[in-house]
Amino acid sequence: MAEIQCQNFTLRKLSEGLFVFLGPTNTGVAAQKLSSGLTEIYLIDTGEDADFAKKIYQACQTAFGQIKVKAVICTHAHADHIGGNAWIKEKTGCEIWASKAEKSCAETPQLQAQSFYGAFPLPEIDIPYFHAPECNVDKVIFGGQKISLGQIDLEFVPLPGHSFDMLGVLASGPDKKKAFFAGDGIFGRSMLKRFWTPFIVDVRSFKSSIERIGKVAADYFVPSHGGLYDQISELAELNLISTISNERLIEEIIQEPKTQEELLKAFADASEIKLRLSQFMLIGSTLRSYLTYLHVEGRARYFFEDNKMLWQAVKRRG
Repeated sequence: MAEIQCQNFTLRKLSEGLFVFLGPTNTGVAAQKLSSGLTEIYLIDTGEDADFAKKIYQACQTAFGQIKVKAVICTHAHADHIGGNAWIKEKTGCEIWASKAEKSCAETPQLQAQSFYGAFPLPEIDIPYFHAPECNVDKVIFGGQKISLGQIDLEFVPLPGHSFDMLGVLASGPDKKKAFFAGDGIFGRSMLKRFWTPFIVDVRSFKSSIERIGKVAADYFVPSHGGLYDQISELAELNLISTISNERLIEEIIQEPKTQEELLKAFADASEIKLRLSQFMLIGSTLRSYLTYLHVEGRARYFFEDNKMLWQAVKRRG
C-alpha cells in the first residue's frame, strides 16, 4: 500500500484511484485522471472545519497536480464529517451529496445541537464541534443506489444507528479492488479504547448496521475514526461487544428505579468517566436511546412517581 506525505497528511493508496487521508476524521478520495491531465476528485466527508478541508484540498493538489473537485459525498451530517463542506463548495463549486435525512441536518445544522441537547441548545454548544457551517446539498443519494463515475463505481450502503440516515460507500476502482468507507457505522479499536460508549440514536439499527458491515466484501475497510483494516469481522464483533456490554450495565444500574440523570451519573461513575458538558449531552442522549431500545425489547419499563419519570429493569422469567 503506497503512502504519500503531503501537507502534513498521510495519503494512503488503497487501490487504483482510491485513497484515504488518515486523520481525526478519515477522508476518502476517489481520483481519476482524464486525458487532458486534469484529475477529477470525489471526497468522502471533509472533516471537522474549513481549515481541515483546506489542508485536504492542498494535499490533493500536491498528490495529483491539477484537480477538479466534482463532489463531496457525506456519510452523515455530524459536524466532524461535514465541517469543511461549505469551504470546499465555495472554493471549487463542487456538488454536495447526502442522504435525505442527513441533507436536512447539513442544511440546518442547528438541528444537530438541538438533537444532542434535547432542547434549544446552550450557547456553549454553538461551537464547530456541534455546529457545522450551513451548506446546501445538491444531490440526494439513497441506500442501495449505485453510481458509476467512469473508472470508479460506487454503491451506497444504508448504515443507520449512529445517525438516522447514514450511508457507507463501497468503492471499486478499475483494478476491481474494493474499499468500504464505513462512516461511523463501526468504530476503530483506538476509538473504542477512548470512548467505549459511542454516540447512538437507534440501538437496534446500530447493531443491524454492524452486522451488515460484517458481511461486506471488500479489500479494505475504513471507519471514519480509527485505523485501516483489511478484514472486518473482529472489529465488528468488538463493536457488538461494546453495545451489549452497555446494555447490560444499564440493566444492572436500573435494577432499582432511577431517573435518567441518576442513570447517567451511575453509568459515568461505573465507566470512570468525568462528565463535561459535551459528554453530559452525548452520553446522556445515547443512554436515552438505550432506554428506548430496552423498553421496546421488554427489558425495561418507565413509570411516574412523585412527578419523576423513573426507569427500572424488567425481571426476566426463568
